[in-house]
Amino acid sequence: MSKIIIIGGGISGLSAGIYLQANGYETEVLEKNHVSGGACIGWERKGCYIDGCIHWLSGVNPKSTTYPLWREIHAIKEDTDVFYQNELCVFDYGEGKKFTFYADLEKLEAELISFAPEDTKAIKHFCKLIKRFQKINPPVDKPSDMMNLGELLKVAFTMAGDYILVERTAKISCEKFTRRFKNPYLKHAISTYMASDYNLMSFLYMMGHVTAMDAGIPMGGSMGLTERVEQRYLSLGGRLTTRAEVEEILVEDDRVTGVRLKDGTCHYADWVVSTTPVEHCLKDLLRSKYRVKKIDMRLENERDYPIYTFTTAVVKCKKDTSSLPLSVTAPAKNPVSVEKEYDTISIRNYAYDRTVKSDGSDIFQITLSGGDQMYYWWKNAKENGTYLEEKKRIGQHLLQELKAYYPFLADSLEIIDFITPMTYERYLNSRHGCFQGFVHTARGKTLMQKGIIKGLKRFILAGQWIIQSGGLPTAVMSGRFSAQRICRADKKRFVAPSY
Repeated sequence: MSKIIIIGGGISGLSAGIYLQANGYETEVLEKNHVSGGACIGWERKGCYIDGCIHWLSGVNPKSTTYPLWREIHAIKEDTDVFYQNELCVFDYGEGKKFTFYADLEKLEAELISFAPEDTKAIKHFCKLIKRFQKINPPVDKPSDMMNLGELLKVAFTMAGDYILVERTAKISCEKFTRRFKNPYLKHAISTYMASDYNLMSFLYMMGHVTAMDAGIPMGGSMGLTERVEQRYLSLGGRLTTRAEVEEILVEDDRVTGVRLKDGTCHYADWVVSTTPVEHCLKDLLRSKYRVKKIDMRLENERDYPIYTFTTAVVKCKKDTSSLPLSVTAPAKNPVSVEKEYDTISIRNYAYDRTVKSDGSDIFQITLSGGDQMYYWWKNAKENGTYLEEKKRIGQHLLQELKAYYPFLADSLEIIDFITPMTYERYLNSRHGCFQGFVHTARGKTLMQKGIIKGLKRFILAGQWIIQSGGLPTAVMSGRFSAQRICRADKKRFVAPSY
């Protein structure tokens, strides 16, 4: 029986392990942290659960092409409750200038027209595009280069019109798209809701899933999902070793033979799959001896391939907040100074999930969304000794902003944690504190890296960093794809686990 080592116990690593175990391989997942999950994680502070990942999980509708993958790895089981949000976000610009991005498309259109009747034509066009994207469900069970002629023809036949729409909207930024709108608040909401220069296609794809009831939040949060996937892996005979940080991937004559851990021990295998962030894998674990052109180009071009990160204060509230919106974007009463002045904050309310641990309090996360420059600012604070001071300053500022927005909660709020890009970098070994993948901008090219490194044998790259734009669906896809590639190389017929 062939032995396979999988570096990284996130959803991609556990998924790869599940599919490989189901195909008769002996696998071991090595995770550097004390728990599995990678970016799909949650933790506890002061008696309360804090969710670190899922804002919405696409593919939860049984009609979705991604749904079977969630079922195969037990991310979603038959009895898993899924919360479907009524609204994606409330945009509150003050002085009565307020509207809601509803999850119901008809309700969303009516809301936006009521708020900005001068943009009726543009709003109808926007909602028509979302409706088109509701029906776009690309194949995710097999990489295209492994499809036979019949499978390729089927994809071409069913997605020909969709492909044209996807390609066209991928080359338009959200900001450019909003130039057809007159209302400044609606323009601001659409152009800034996602990362800087996000392309329109990605935004429409997300909106399509949400409004088609194909994006929900499994109860139990990110940690609950990870625990189900981990148990699935272990039940198939897989081995998970935590606190096992890989220092180097061992290579002899351009053939991977195993890994060396930070404690000096070596683990040998017939194959190695790395699901760690691709930059960390190529530069650190492989000592920059092997190159991937598609990745190098993106790492060298922060303008067209930026990252997405957060600065977040986590606040617990002793009062019931279940009647308040799930998500609010609002102007800051006083701009928050980090690497720049942030005049907008995002408030997320986690009161929808009563299944997670709590001391009777509800949880808010107040977030500033940034990119590479936010990371550099926090890195500099770490290096010059002001990191803890800045965390306290910004945390208190965000707390005061929450109190100003919800003054009736002011006496019941307490900061219990604070997250920066340095947190993500430390925990995930990720590029510039990113928790996902390269942002899909209008200028950038779509990334679909096969996971194969030219000149390096018995090794597969996997994880959300090799498929645009990352996220949990691409994590499970890449885990599955890595198992399929290994099976093909070993001349074995790939079999998906039943559910």
